[in-house]
Amino acid sequence: MRILVLGPGVCFTMKIMVSLFLLVLMPVCSVVIASESEQSAIAGQEVTLYRDDWGVPHLYADSEEVGYYGLGYAQAEDRLEQILGMLVVLQGRRSELQGDSHLQLDMEIRRWRHLEEGVAGFERMSPQLQKNYGYYVSGIKRFMADNPNSVPVWSPEFGPASFVSLSRMILWLGYHMVDGPAECEKAGVVLDRQAPGTSDATPERASNGWVVMPARTLHGETIVGSDPHVGLQSPAYYEYRIDAGALKSSGFSLGPMLWQAHNSHVAWAMTTGNPDMWDCYEVVVDSNNPRRFMYDGHWQNMELREEIFRATDGSERKHVFEYTRHNGLLSPVVARKGDRAYVVSASQMHDAGVLDEEIYRMNLATSVAEVKTAMAGLGMFPQNIIVGDNKGNALYVRAGKVPRRPEGFDWTAPVPGNNSKTAWLGYHSFDDLVQVENPEQAYLQNNNIAPDRMFARNNIDARSYPKYLFNDEPGRITTRGIRAIQVLSQSEKFGLEDAFALSFDEQWVTADAWLDALVFSVDNYPNLLDGVSADARTLINGLQVFDGVARADSVTALQFFFWRQGMGDILTQPEFATLRKFPWHQDNFTSTFAAALFERAEHAAGQMTARFGGIDIQLGKLFQMGRGSQSWPVGGETIKASTDLDCMANINPLCDRTFRAFESRTENEAGVRMAFRGSQSMRVVVLGETVQSYSLHSYGQSNLKTSPHWDDQIRLASEHHLKPTYFNRKDLDGHITSTKTLSIYGDFLQ
Repeated sequence: MRILVLGPGVCFTMKIMVSLFLLVLMPVCSVVIASESEQSAIAGQEVTLYRDDWGVPHLYADSEEVGYYGLGYAQAEDRLEQILGMLVVLQGRRSELQGDSHLQLDMEIRRWRHLEEGVAGFERMSPQLQKNYGYYVSGIKRFMADNPNSVPVWSPEFGPASFVSLSRMILWLGYHMVDGPAECEKAGVVLDRQAPGTSDATPERASNGWVVMPARTLHGETIVGSDPHVGLQSPAYYEYRIDAGALKSSGFSLGPMLWQAHNSHVAWAMTTGNPDMWDCYEVVVDSNNPRRFMYDGHWQNMELREEIFRATDGSERKHVFEYTRHNGLLSPVVARKGDRAYVVSASQMHDAGVLDEEIYRMNLATSVAEVKTAMAGLGMFPQNIIVGDNKGNALYVRAGKVPRRPEGFDWTAPVPGNNSKTAWLGYHSFDDLVQVENPEQAYLQNNNIAPDRMFARNNIDARSYPKYLFNDEPGRITTRGIRAIQVLSQSEKFGLEDAFALSFDEQWVTADAWLDALVFSVDNYPNLLDGVSADARTLINGLQVFDGVARADSVTALQFFFWRQGMGDILTQPEFATLRKFPWHQDNFTSTFAAALFERAEHAAGQMTARFGGIDIQLGKLFQMGRGSQSWPVGGETIKASTDLDCMANINPLCDRTFRAFESRTENEAGVRMAFRGSQSMRVVVLGETVQSYSLHSYGQSNLKTSPHWDDQIRLASEHHLKPTYFNRKDLDGHITSTKTLSIYGDFLQ
């Protein structure tokens, strides 16, 4: 038996079966073999792989490609089965190995042609980046050759283009493959698949990103913070440090793409938030031939592609995918209803490799201005990008490739697709995108909020941009956005310790409103407390002076959680409709509401007594983090009403997500709720005359249970510590736990 990690937070156990050998028969991409002269020139070059005290690889080489060779080798040492497992998912063969429940995801992956687009994307990348990716693959294969017993029998064929396809697939699963088809659903159609975004494998969209400029920092430096909130076992974040030729980068990579990173000059953060990059077209088809439709008076035939999916028992089933060519792009049919076909045009359908090139150029940039130049190709996946440099500059941009659309149509829903009146009119340039550079407030933050809520005051005006560029509800803000503004707008001497404190901040922002309502009710409806039990009275008294911080060692925090969780569900009842949105007014704090507050306190006390034997229990006794036999207490737990799972998009009384954004599953056998999503790969970067950077990967560097770095960083997460990245070579001295020098030879050069 083996464990094959296939996706964000997903693994499965499987028997080694003969059918798995079919995987090696399918070429995943083209392979670029180094010429004899190149192999001769590179022979004898070396990359030195140092491991620090947290197992993070530090790669030193004289050229970029040799550094990437070391990166591939290091990743294979730590996560070979995870890498190979993701490549299997890329092939759309998960149902073949795990069963029919995964067929829909397999179909979606093949529908969007990630494999083919990755091959084309690799060909459009610059020669140096092609070489880097090729050497990265060579490093993986070198490890596999050196350690044949570590290679599973189901290992697929792969080459450098595979990893262009892979990053495309992973990022499209969260954006293009969800949001484009979602526009079709507004016509009342049933999609020809289960949305990948609804699966447990795909994290909810939440991340933190902020930058503080020198005018607000203690020592006149630029400080950048980044914290993706994803599944804690997401395969998309591998920590590294590379110093190879002109490339000096540190951060988290997705395969060979150094996507969440910094160098000596610039650092950036990424959070979900984007312009509208896709459209759904409603196409009236020929009633006699549903794969034919009229376009501008001429018949057009859909392009067809037959795919074969194998079941675990070896049986086969066929599926035909249908495409139109709206906007000159291969546009898949995602639904049908009567004589209508619904197709999605995604602006980046044929742009694979452009993102890889942009990220590469960002890693070589020496200023915010050069980052903007790197991003001018519009390859960035849908994101809020927050950048700072060591010259004191800062930039926010709502990034993506955005079509210019004709006026007169609702582009958030299906538009007519039988003529060119709805055809795109080209694309907006990078300069057209929503962006803010060097703001007077001397900070930037976007924690999944609308671009007009980044500051306490003097924000941009949403009306200054086309709706599809702004692509958000004006004024929308999350609890994390509010907390960032509270901290950053009030700090005039923001230092490293402040950056650490903000990164680990566990304030429930909505707690003040709830506790004010409780205090008001106690003062104005004391008679309703007459029948309250002693435990409930103790709980109510404690809550009235609670500071609202979800600390792991706080007793009142757990009491608040149980009480507040129950009240979130109460608010979904019709009689409390006026209290489902902020701001609250005391006129709405009726005796009925007060009675509910007290009753939920009684209920919370009863729940805690039944579960723990009392109410004096620390939050961290219930909420913990771990992936083995040992776990550690964590704070910062998310509160959300069980009947309203969408309440995180905008601040409201139903939910509260702290800066750490942890979410936990139902109790395990020991009665502990284990975190499975939230703060996963945190970074703080200080850019000045020198660089200081710190990081935290919530579990550990290695995916091998036998490694000391399987879960050693959970303690850091529990105790609110970031570890130094040792970005400068001299800082690494004294922290090297192993050294490996790899001499390059030609057998595995790609």
